[in-house]
Amino acid sequence: MDRLLVLGATGYTGRLVVAALERLEQPYVLAGRNRVALEEMAASLPSRPDVRVADAADGASVAHALGGMRAIINTAGPFARIGMPVVKAAVDMGVHYVDTTGEQTFQMQVYESLHRRAVSTGATVVTGAAFEYTFSYLGAALLHERCGPLLTVSSYHFADSFRPSRGTAQTALSMLGESFVAFRDGRLAPMPASWSPKKVMFPGERTPSWAVAIPGGDAVTLPLDIASLQSATCHVLLPRAAAVALAALTRTQPLVRPAMTARVQALLTRAMARWMPQPQDEYRNAGWIVFVHGQSPSGAHVCRMSGNDVYATSGATAAMTATWLVRGRGRDAGVMTTGKALPAIDMLDALRSFGVRWELR
Repeated sequence: MDRLLVLGATGYTGRLVVAALERLEQPYVLAGRNRVALEEMAASLPSRPDVRVADAADGASVAHALGGMRAIINTAGPFARIGMPVVKAAVDMGVHYVDTTGEQTFQMQVYESLHRRAVSTGATVVTGAAFEYTFSYLGAALLHERCGPLLTVSSYHFADSFRPSRGTAQTALSMLGESFVAFRDGRLAPMPASWSPKKVMFPGERTPSWAVAIPGGDAVTLPLDIASLQSATCHVLLPRAAAVALAALTRTQPLVRPAMTARVQALLTRAMARWMPQPQDEYRNAGWIVFVHGQSPSGAHVCRMSGNDVYATSGATAAMTATWLVRGRGRDAGVMTTGKALPAIDMLDALRSFGVRWELR
């Protein structure tokens, strides 16, 4: 059976991707910069995978590691800083590419610079194949197929007792130096920001939630795949006090952005890597919900998806996306969302084995 490469395999998210691949019985190869750590990890795994040394910042080493591979899962970030050489190496070799980024600007850059090349080499490129955006992608695709054509779509993400990993925190830090955008009136525009969170109530829910707009990748990728869309936004759901604080941060981010130089980000990233602990099991096992609200000529519709353990779910979505591409279930080549690359309903149903539940309302 064809193999895939897991880059950043010894990292926090990489290990969760590997655990999911073991469950899926998909052959894979471990890759990263530290051969000793890779070999120790391989010896502890049931399938005893091979290892290859590769540095995400070095496209030539990534290309060498990709020899004989059908796909790559890239978990090494921040992606805006070291991700592009990996995507380019995969696309140039016609290797399917999947990553776990939450970085909006990086996702736009990948599409703008590599979509046509990927079409020509037959590579399917799916960015954001993790909790952050996979369920926005799949929910929007499902609504578009069942209730569409979609005219507007808004995603809302909730994670109970969430604690970020070092990688997630470093990604959020890097995004403070970027411009935030959303898709409004058929075009990209600065993301609307307010001092106050928005109170929202979803069909079938007993209590309201507090929503804050964030620079989600789904807000810029879904319009590329769903031609009828005129508006796409992304939100996080939080308790009221936390939502007020985040709203203030997004509102003042344009003032902070000039200070977030590459040097400042590098210093803060090193500090996080040294001092910030990874999430403990009591936080990982908390529940999560993603609502995708879509408006079509037939009315308003909501897809609700839920599960437990944000990080294990991210590992499962990335692993399953790449596995299905390796096994020939991809529907097109180019840079696209999961919902265009793969059948949305089939994938949501398959993710039930990882604790994912979904319904239309």
